[in-house]
Amino acid sequence: MALTRRIPMTPEERQRRIREVAERLAERLAEQWPETGADINDLEDFAERMGQDVQREISEGALHEEAERREGNQSACPCGGTATFQRYHGLTVVTAAGRVRVRRAYYHCEACGNGHCPADARLRLGPGNTTPTAQARLAVLSALEPYVQVADLIAQLGLPLELDLKSTERVTQAVGARVAKGLLRPHPKATRPVAVGFDGVMIPTWEGYKEARVGVVYEPDWEASRTPEGEAGLRKEYFATTGSRESLVAKACARALERAAGGVVAVVCDGSALDWVALERYLPLRVEILDFYHVLERVAEIAKAMHGEEAEAVAGWRAAMKKELLEIGPWELMRKLRAWEPENETAREVRRVQLAYFERQQERMGYPEYLRRGYPIGSGAVEGACKHVVADRFDGGGMRWKLGTADPVMQLRAALLTQPRIDLRNYAGRKYAPAA
Repeated sequence: MALTRRIPMTPEERQRRIREVAERLAERLAEQWPETGADINDLEDFAERMGQDVQREISEGALHEEAERREGNQSACPCGGTATFQRYHGLTVVTAAGRVRVRRAYYHCEACGNGHCPADARLRLGPGNTTPTAQARLAVLSALEPYVQVADLIAQLGLPLELDLKSTERVTQAVGARVAKGLLRPHPKATRPVAVGFDGVMIPTWEGYKEARVGVVYEPDWEASRTPEGEAGLRKEYFATTGSRESLVAKACARALERAAGGVVAVVCDGSALDWVALERYLPLRVEILDFYHVLERVAEIAKAMHGEEAEAVAGWRAAMKKELLEIGPWELMRKLRAWEPENETAREVRRVQLAYFERQQERMGYPEYLRRGYPIGSGAVEGACKHVVADRFDGGGMRWKLGTADPVMQLRAALLTQPRIDLRNYAGRKYAPAA
């Protein structure tokens, strides 16, 4: 069979196609235009329907042309052999404009015994034979809401997109896996101090609760308002995984160091997170900051053990230590803890535990200097990341996850929160696979 090549459309052909689409649209407009005095809902439904008709006409025509294009009698096979054209295979493609039936040239390789349709790769079809735009929309919806709600969301939004539940899951996980392999760089070199935080959050799996690791890189701003604009000004980048702590720390620290242009990075976490992060390996220039609000919780526990039910004394001691920590540092707290001689076993245990903790952490408690340099002293950014990236999607009622399928969705949520308008079509498609 003769070799066929893609021939560019001539200006005359282009004009002819435009006229054909316009004529068909004009016929539909004449047939379906709402009567005078129609309800606003009817008008909007009509306008949306006409828009979808145009979208379908254009995308269907282009899809047919690209799918049916045959580049010759032979095609390279991934096994290294040469596949020979056999016939055309039909396929229903799921597009953003609805389902479209196409024909693709099918080639068979005698060396490996497999066949393939090169058009599938050219069209970057994903699981469920979805186009890149369909994959991107399904992935966004599935990252934000449970899989079982996606079909209803699509219907509510009036999208002509139809795909079964299992294929929707596969699309989302495939897109998420590709996102995970890259490193987003939505923000340039920092203009303020750069901070990074780490924490963990538990998610329900079929093997019980397991820890997901979360990180966030941002530029703290004490003057930022609690508005979407103020939040955007912090220029946060989110990281999350069900994989190793080491991989998460390496990735987040690399971005923090890049944004700080090799300068000092502030690391703010609670004590347990600071203990598991191998900071010296990834951030040679850093300031380690113990979360101030976790410190205050421990101070409150000490105050209660010291003063018992005397609420006023408890509140006064806590307030005095808070002021001392913010204005001077941890020295007065350490002095009082060392000098304290508890009168009962419960209080003695509190002293033992808290003294050991603060002796280990006091070098991370220079809050007056941190504030002077514009560093954060609280781990609210990473605690918020734990909620928004992980808990809001993974800890719903009755949910149980497999770590292997949870991780791509987690990576996808982190990317969407980092870069809300990311074009996920850049992460669409699938690896070459034999045709069914």
